[in-house]
Amino acid sequence: MTPERLNIALIGATGKVAAPAHLNGLRKAPNANLYAVCDIDADSVGELAEQTGAKAFTSLEAVLADPNVDAIDLVTPPFVHAEQTIAAAKAGKHVYCEKPMAHSLAEASAMVSAHQDAGTTLMVGESYVFHHPNVAARTVIDSGDIGDVLHIRETKGPWVMRPDEAQRLSRMSHEANAPWRVDPKLSGGGRFPWVMDHAPHFFATARYFAGGSDVTSVTAHSQIGFTAIELVSGTGAPTGQAITSVAWSFDNGIDSAWNQVESAGDVGFVTTVHGTKGTLVVYGEGGGAAPGFAQPPAVVLHRDGTSEVIDEGNSGDRVWLSNNNYYDASHQAALEHWVDSVIAGRPVRYSGEDGRSELAATLATIKSAEERRTIAPADVPQEWTAY
Repeated sequence: MTPERLNIALIGATGKVAAPAHLNGLRKAPNANLYAVCDIDADSVGELAEQTGAKAFTSLEAVLADPNVDAIDLVTPPFVHAEQTIAAAKAGKHVYCEKPMAHSLAEASAMVSAHQDAGTTLMVGESYVFHHPNVAARTVIDSGDIGDVLHIRETKGPWVMRPDEAQRLSRMSHEANAPWRVDPKLSGGGRFPWVMDHAPHFFATARYFAGGSDVTSVTAHSQIGFTAIELVSGTGAPTGQAITSVAWSFDNGIDSAWNQVESAGDVGFVTTVHGTKGTLVVYGEGGGAAPGFAQPPAVVLHRDGTSEVIDEGNSGDRVWLSNNNYYDASHQAALEHWVDSVIAGRPVRYSGEDGRSELAATLATIKSAEERRTIAPADVPQEWTAY
């Protein structure tokens, strides 16, 4: 019998980047009970347990052996996702697994199969499709107000941290506080570690606006320049490569593109959706105006020579200097959906299969940049890794 509230164990609970958002989200989700926190750092996880009233664990094995645990929330690095997710399925626990889902398609498929066999729920943590402005924009698309979607253009300008967040992270970047994200093997991204972490986001957002269609081909471009590894290590040696633009097509004829840009006006993640009748401008993670500029609304519809504000946004983002709440609110919305779906016995809106789709497109991106040619996600070998 499924309980009315899920006893959830947060795994990787003392991490500095995504873990606080998961912690805040689980504590606020009405049908979630933060039963346990788990991390290998015994002192830190013990302190966190005292602060939250949760049980402290230092091993996943002990968590999975506890019959009171209904589900686990994995905010661990991707190189352990497959092993941990499959172990949880065998123990009969539901799983919320942060993206990127895994290092290879074979790992992702094994994760999906394990939960199908166990009858448990696997949801991949793709917060962008639960971000309120993106949800509001999808409602406009579904209404037909922009007509048929033709093209989706995404840009990522610089992310600007709030002063209190910068102080919490000792004025260091997210990459410096989670070094696996820029490690070729630990991230799974090989020569392009950062895109392994971010590409699932931009593919998921575009697929969400494109009606859930599959990506059929990907073309990525890279430039010689500073990599995240070099910026963290401080060597400053321009020996690595970074992917700066990606273009892809969906099987329903919609095409899409993502670019890293330096803009005087916009910061963070911005999506423009062009349709046959109108255009949507949507500010996503950290999206807004640079310091000194007036903040734009989070979602604006341009049609018939007029502009209509769909979503004003808000100023509650704990992490980024932005006019819309991304970090905590979006993670909370995703976690609440997972919890409520498990309790009600409903399929989740972003499943393991969805996470595998974004992983396939991400690996195709890296393979395209390496081989300097267009790659179909369907042609990425199941066992292939980027490192």
